[in-house]
Amino acid sequence: MSGLIQRLRDFCSWWSLEPLGDKKAHQQGLRLLKQNLSPSQRNQLELLNYFDVVGGKTGALYRIYLGDRTNIAQLDANGERVRGLCFLPKGGLPVGDTMLAQKVALELFEIDALRAATHLLPWEVPYPPFNYFR
Repeated sequence: MSGLIQRLRDFCSWWSLEPLGDKKAHQQGLRLLKQNLSPSQRNQLELLNYFDVVGGKTGALYRIYLGDRTNIAQLDANGERVRGLCFLPKGGLPVGDTMLAQKVALELFEIDALRAATHLLPWEVPYPPFNYFR
């Protein structure tokens, strides 16, 4: 049963990544995101569909998965998921813009971002279903 649930989550994540409106805006959002990542974060994103961010206040480690909702996991010192987080800016922004806003929020306004976030169980953050950059 859990395999079916994961496949459904993967499908829903894949579907939400498709540029629904302006394909150019979607591509520009991903380009802007990549321009604002460190080389190691950019590498992670292109190879693994996520990148890691260190919280600016607590030093906690967060993993932002490719996507625009329920795509953030807080990790412990062993890299295991502690909890999932969901927060995003208003306005139906492209995926890249949303992920950049999440990155900046965790680095500069971590406590406020955590207050605004919906807190999820660790397994409620889906793993990325495929490599979107290939």
